[in-house]
Amino acid sequence: MEEFHSGRSRLERRRQEELRESEKMDQEKVSGESMDQNHGGERSASQRYLDEPSERTPARKETSRPSAKRLQAGAGIIVRSGTRLASMALNRFSQRRASRSNRTKEPVHEAEAEQRLKKQPVPKKKRRFKSKLFGLLLLVLIAAVLFSSQPFTFLLIGSDARPGESLRGSRSDSLSVMQFVPLSRTIQLTSIPRDTYTPIACENGKKDKITHAFAYGGEECTSSAVSGLLDQDIDSKIVISFDSFIGLIDEIGGVDLVSTGTFSEQDASGKANQYSFQKGKEYHMDGAMALAYSRHRKTDTDVARANRQSEVIQAVATHLMKPTGWSSIPGAHRYMKEEMNLDVSVRQMMTAGLSLALFSKREHLEVEGVSERMNGIFYDFPKEKELKDLRAKLDTTFYGTLKND
Repeated sequence: MEEFHSGRSRLERRRQEELRESEKMDQEKVSGESMDQNHGGERSASQRYLDEPSERTPARKETSRPSAKRLQAGAGIIVRSGTRLASMALNRFSQRRASRSNRTKEPVHEAEAEQRLKKQPVPKKKRRFKSKLFGLLLLVLIAAVLFSSQPFTFLLIGSDARPGESLRGSRSDSLSVMQFVPLSRTIQLTSIPRDTYTPIACENGKKDKITHAFAYGGEECTSSAVSGLLDQDIDSKIVISFDSFIGLIDEIGGVDLVSTGTFSEQDASGKANQYSFQKGKEYHMDGAMALAYSRHRKTDTDVARANRQSEVIQAVATHLMKPTGWSSIPGAHRYMKEEMNLDVSVRQMMTAGLSLALFSKREHLEVEGVSERMNGIFYDFPKEKELKDLRAKLDTTFYGTLKND
């Protein structure tokens, strides 16, 4: 009996040891399930029990406690796998969202690039602005040309007052009418002999030598006498004395001129043969030399003298129009206003400047007359037919074209 009990106790101990070993194996299998999931190496609980020896079957009632642990372990595995799957799904979702945002950003970048390309043609706007500015400047230039294209008649009165003498009571030593016609590119220079017999308006229409008009009423009386003779309005005038002529040339630093004749001339004080000129030779003339050149008339006619005077005036204008002469313009204009009674409007200055800039052709005209004695005094009586033709040549349209061309 004691052996039976002792054998039974040994058998129970053995079974308990086997149960403990089986539980230990089960725990090891449960811990290895997570590692054997992807390899298909795990086995089900029924397979494990089927593989176990039959000796374990009697102790099934005593395995309830280990099965609960297995359930907890399985639940942990499921939770861990679920969290892993959730993290994988979350990562996949974030990747898809990032790819969608990148795809949506690409059209935005493309749209921005297109807008930049559309905004790029700024040079075209600049070109358009430049073209508009050029067109505006062109219109201003055309308007200025049309504004200054009206003929401008200018009277030059040369007084015979000697240096230091007053202009009052002096006579006009020379009379020249310059008509600037820009659109026909002509400057018509009409010389009037000082002894021309014509009515003097300021003397109630009394006829006399035109040179006496300056002694009667100065430049205004002379201007009205010339206007009646040529049937032309005088737009502006200038009075040149010996002193003012010399002062103007010296003010601008002298002029360069090619002599159109060979002669000798006295100086302003009357000293003979102080200046000599040779035809075709160029001279740099100061005021005194230019005066001697322009007032000579002993070896030729009044027309030739008027031509030389116009040459001096042209030389002055050419000098002032050069870049080196621009600095002399304000001083020359001020001097002519103060010393020569110059009265020229802006339009008239533009007309004269435009005519000179276009290198207009100069036409020399003259009041032709017959020199006869009357009451013991020589007069130049104008020829009616030639005077009528001269008046027709001086008659121009508003835009500066000659009516008879």
